[in-house]
Amino acid sequence: MSNLETYKSNIAGKVAIVTGAASGLGKKLSERLAEYDAQVLLVDINPSVEQVSLEINAHLSRNATSWIVSDLCNLQDIQKYLDHAIQTYGHYDIIVNNAGIANEQSLFSQPDSTELDRILALNLRAPMEATRIAVQYFKSTGRKGIILNAASVGGLLPISIMESYGTTKAGLIFFTATCKSLAPQVRVNAVAPYFADTPLVANNRLVQSYPLVKQVGLMLPEKVIKAMVKAIGDESLAGDTLMVAMGAKPEKLTFYDSISLHVTSYIVNGTVNRYATALSSYFARALDSILGYIRKPVPHKQSQD
Repeated sequence: MSNLETYKSNIAGKVAIVTGAASGLGKKLSERLAEYDAQVLLVDINPSVEQVSLEINAHLSRNATSWIVSDLCNLQDIQKYLDHAIQTYGHYDIIVNNAGIANEQSLFSQPDSTELDRILALNLRAPMEATRIAVQYFKSTGRKGIILNAASVGGLLPISIMESYGTTKAGLIFFTATCKSLAPQVRVNAVAPYFADTPLVANNRLVQSYPLVKQVGLMLPEKVIKAMVKAIGDESLAGDTLMVAMGAKPEKLTFYDSISLHVTSYIVNGTVNRYATALSSYFARALDSILGYIRKPVPHKQSQD
């Protein structure tokens, strides 16, 4: 059995919840999970999520999906959509924290904290709150669960014009790593893709002006969807983040594993000051490695993994 067939088998029959499902990666992943015989609850603030659900059901000639309109900046709505999944399907197995927004202008050009508050609430607080509730649910019911967080390469590369967005995505990667101990009952993973050709990215002038985007272009969404399926279906992954770029297979981020060993050693040995320069050098090498990964040329044939 191929890796993809294993992932499909691990997804079939599960109840999945996908936020930000009305467009972009959330819509495409919802379609894929339904094709792999999961029941999918589509969650979005945009009422068009209803039409997306109807279209998926019509395409598959069965009631593979349902929908609910929710504003994830409202904590009560997070509890509401999780309760709705239980009321509709009796339980849930998979949560994909995909909903997110990017800042429209640099933090230091904004007149107040309105955009900052919303980005923090939607990109970071909402996934953490959904995970908190879901983990308690899985533990109380004894069910196994899978949680996937949609991070970004913006959480790995400090981008001066996207301070708020990058900070939330870095926090989401860190949060995912802290959830490793929840396995094997609950596996929490993340994907950190390079910028994909989705409405969120294509319509954001800050992303379009970023030099790396001008140099490399945008990635096809299908590459990200495959990595998301792997993060959900690969039972060897827990507390892991998969980096995704155009010219390479998804690569497991080992940054936090390595940096944790370094920092722990420095603290235990009382040598933080002595090794500060070495630590700074490590960060620099890690960033160079990420940039090199992103800039790999696109192969003629791409793997199914």
